[in-house]
Amino acid sequence: MSKHYRSKHLQLKTSSLGDYLQAGEGQHAILAHGSAVGMQHEFMQRWADALIDHGFKVSLFNYQYMQTIQATGKRRPPARVPVLLHEHQQWLDLLGYGHRPLLMGKSLGGRMSSLMAQTHAQQVAGWCALGYPFHPQAKPQTLRTEHLLTNQAPGLIVQGTRDALGNQQEVEGYALPNSIKVHWLENMDHGFKPYKGAPLDQWQAILQSAAWVKAWYAQLPGVAALG
Repeated sequence: MSKHYRSKHLQLKTSSLGDYLQAGEGQHAILAHGSAVGMQHEFMQRWADALIDHGFKVSLFNYQYMQTIQATGKRRPPARVPVLLHEHQQWLDLLGYGHRPLLMGKSLGGRMSSLMAQTHAQQVAGWCALGYPFHPQAKPQTLRTEHLLTNQAPGLIVQGTRDALGNQQEVEGYALPNSIKVHWLENMDHGFKPYKGAPLDQWQAILQSAAWVKAWYAQLPGVAALG
């Protein structure tokens, strides 16, 4: 995958919360970034294009800590979860336009989306995590699954079978509820990068995953079929 890829659709817009990217028409997906990659990263840009090509309207934003990183060029850790959730709510209020968007995110952004969907069920159609961080790397006992085990909002997780933050063997032992569907990418890591023997490359994995998102989302209650 080219590290210089830029979306063929997204347009930069400004708001009181900071700049954001948006394009497309149809059902709205708000896509949040991972802990170390902002909305301009090629993974996020590729995902946006794939979703737009599948009939979604897509919005991407940066949490404040990522805005600071991009403004200063200095790395810093993500803010604490309550701060991120507050910011996520502000972006939902700004971008939701009174409709019920799908909350999506890569890793950290997917975790925040899943948490938001538990407390804002009336505002969102569901949530989707692109590589859920079930635990920190090399710390399988430090689980981030408590809210998932009682999840009632429609959820979709797309996960590499060899994800270091939750591989297939580990995740299948968590007894996730039926409200959460999991799609597996064979021999893929946390960023959908292939190991030897993987049937897909990273871009193909994104395209396949976007098709899964479309099919799953179209079956949600009260959601019109996408074109």
